[in-house]
Amino acid sequence: MSSASVHAPQIADICSPLAHHNLGLSASLPDLVGSPLEISMDSVLTIEELRQHLGSCFTCGVSWTDDHVSLDCSECGGYSLDRPCPLCDGQCAVQWKRDFAMSHACGKARWLGVCLSFPEAMAMQQMPVAATASATSCAAAAANQLRLAQELCSRLEQLSTSTNKITRI
Repeated sequence: MSSASVHAPQIADICSPLAHHNLGLSASLPDLVGSPLEISMDSVLTIEELRQHLGSCFTCGVSWTDDHVSLDCSECGGYSLDRPCPLCDGQCAVQWKRDFAMSHACGKARWLGVCLSFPEAMAMQQMPVAATASATSCAAAAANQLRLAQELCSRLEQLSTSTNKITRI
């Protein structure tokens, strides 16, 4: 059985002036022993557990891979792993597959497929224009949050430096 470890960086690691060096991963296990990145068994997931986690709705918790779905959840969108074509309401008989990454990232159901009834709609994207705009806004929001976190860290460092200067005087 394979295993993977999932770690999120701590705010102290992000704000540290040495953060760029501290967040690198070691290539050998002996280098990890005693380091702040030491693997704890509580945070280790098997590949199967990770696959099950990603195949579940992050909003309501149902398992799409077990064909469960919540009808009132925007991330589920009323379907589990596949659905009839959303462009022609299934008239083309093509089943679209869930885009796990985008569904999780945006908190709304996202689908991959090609509509045979409206091929001109597919020239732009594999999603309706509204979904594309929403996906773009998700990416923009994530980038904005990262920028704000970095700005906050910078201000906290400046405040810490000025506070240290005042206490020394």
